[in-house]
Amino acid sequence: MKYNESNKDRELRNWFTRDFSNAHLRAIKVTTGNIRGVSDVNIPISFPITAIAGRNGSGKSTILAMACCAYHNYKNGVKALNRKQTYYTYADFFIQHSEELSPEGIVIEYDFAFNNWAITNHNKEKQSIGTQERRKKKGGKWSDYSSRVPRNCVFIGIERIVPHSEKSQSKSYRRRFSSSQLKGWEGEVKDIVGRILNKTYEEFKIVSHSKYKLPIAKSDGVCFSGFNMGAGENALFDIFTTIFSCPTGTMFVIDEIELGLHTAAQKKFINELKNVCIEKNLKSFSPLIQKKFSIAFLTMHVFFLKE
Repeated sequence: MKYNESNKDRELRNWFTRDFSNAHLRAIKVTTGNIRGVSDVNIPISFPITAIAGRNGSGKSTILAMACCAYHNYKNGVKALNRKQTYYTYADFFIQHSEELSPEGIVIEYDFAFNNWAITNHNKEKQSIGTQERRKKKGGKWSDYSSRVPRNCVFIGIERIVPHSEKSQSKSYRRRFSSSQLKGWEGEVKDIVGRILNKTYEEFKIVSHSKYKLPIAKSDGVCFSGFNMGAGENALFDIFTTIFSCPTGTMFVIDEIELGLHTAAQKKFINELKNVCIEKNLKSFSPLIQKKFSIAFLTMHVFFLKE
């Protein structure tokens, strides 16, 4: 069945295909070699929310990993939980046991809509759709990390759906989580999650200890934490807290986006992601709104995986 684009979809597509200010990823290609079963593929990207779907073993997670490795994050950029650096490398995702062979002879191409290319004989325009390659020769390492286009990228893995009651860190620090200063976006997050789950939240906040965080919400006058939330509820608060916490222009890669969510909630979730793309894009062009809100995304590109 053909999908009929809404006015919202057309608005997002028109903006995405014309924008060069955020280094949008416009294609991923494996031109040489075979990396975890993926070879000779060309995935064009023309919308700010991209789903990679397919059967088990078809290479969806591999493509998401390649998307994470497209950029070289800023030195002062986003540092995800348990990360020592602000950017991803292929070693973060393509890990081998001693009995496994490391992939080699691989060439991956990325197309970017970028407005700050170095002008060379091969590239005569500073603003254009250009291509970068990543190579891994036999016995060698992946090439040219430092030359990657700069952009913050955040990978949101499936650990988000693990209940806090099953996380050893959360259980160990359950009496040490404490409130911090509100960021200003907590009301937006609670309203978005409420619309997705058909639930009214009076309050929402994040409490933390060291690098670990725990959601606290109030509904129908009852206060409850992530220890007593459903998996889908926890996941939504985690995803939207991450989105609103990140700086301008961050690309998000979400693994197994449907985990913990009913089909009806999945549809509402995607619609809310579209709303965030439109709302934050529009806000960023208003100096008044930029002064009023501490976070105003210029763009958001979300990749996610779906069976």
